[in-house]
Amino acid sequence: MLIRSVWLLLLLAVAFSASAQQTTRVAFGCCIDHTKRQEVWDAINHAQPEVFVFLGDTIDENAGDMDDLLDAYEVFNRYRGPRVLRRNSAVMSVWNRNDYSLDSKSGKDNPNRYAVRNHFLTFWREPATSERLFQKHGIAKSVIFGNESQRVQVIVLDGRWNRDPLSQVGWVERQTRRFNADLGPYQSNNTGDLLGDEQWQWLAEQLQQPAEVRIIMSATPVIAPANGYDSWALYQREQKRLKELLTELKPSGLLLASGDRLFGEFAKSDEFLPYPLWQVTPGSINFDGETPYSSVYRDGEAYAESRYGQIEIIWKEQPELELTLRDVDGRPLDTRRINLSQLQPD
Repeated sequence: MLIRSVWLLLLLAVAFSASAQQTTRVAFGCCIDHTKRQEVWDAINHAQPEVFVFLGDTIDENAGDMDDLLDAYEVFNRYRGPRVLRRNSAVMSVWNRNDYSLDSKSGKDNPNRYAVRNHFLTFWREPATSERLFQKHGIAKSVIFGNESQRVQVIVLDGRWNRDPLSQVGWVERQTRRFNADLGPYQSNNTGDLLGDEQWQWLAEQLQQPAEVRIIMSATPVIAPANGYDSWALYQREQKRLKELLTELKPSGLLLASGDRLFGEFAKSDEFLPYPLWQVTPGSINFDGETPYSSVYRDGEAYAESRYGQIEIIWKEQPELELTLRDVDGRPLDTRRINLSQLQPD
């Protein structure tokens, strides 16, 4: 009897140890040329993330009408890698300019946005009962993975459905900026909308759901300089509104992931929360990398060869988060390790 009791205790200790070392892996990528080889899927599928998020521009198409979009998705669907990923991982997706716009209408001015939404969600196999098919605020989505004490909330924002447009600088200025990687083509729209009131209310509700780790996913960077490249920094009122919301709610364990850049980087800001807010930008799935612009928010280097990003939560006694930028073969280019205790408001 004593031997059996000791053996049972050993089994329980092993089980507890295994549980303590369990991980949750969230990977994400963006910016795909759907006509070119996509070699990185082998590495992503080998990593077996519990969750993969497509952060927009999953096709490279300047679509004039729905037929152009449908043709591009038909080409993209021929690739085996994304199909394997959808079988083995929970896949979430959101659009950006190239997979939302029609005839250069890239925000709330898109008269065919309902048709675009229906096809986008059908392609990504959104359930027929999903609220995303009927929401007034677009295709934002929030899912909590894992059980109590190991819950990871993934919040995907829609920055297109209610978006006011950005204007480009004048023609002469654009030609000058073409030779300066630090300046993009857009002017700020500091009074314009990105999310819309309904999505702001929805976001506040999601941030009050219980979770140990939260990752807000945005197709365009939240933490970025106002340098003429598309980002929340060009929508000053919206960025200020996010700061006010986070200051009010003080959510714990919060990180950001963003798309829309052909290079990978870590960014960090002390302007949003009582603790540092980290942002991971993964780079492009298969575009050639571009020359990174300068940024006061960047932590370390930027990597033109970065192909996807990953946030792994290691559930040990003191949970740890490992943020990585990875190349086409899945090798880490750069890593940040953060104790979850560092991402607490108190």
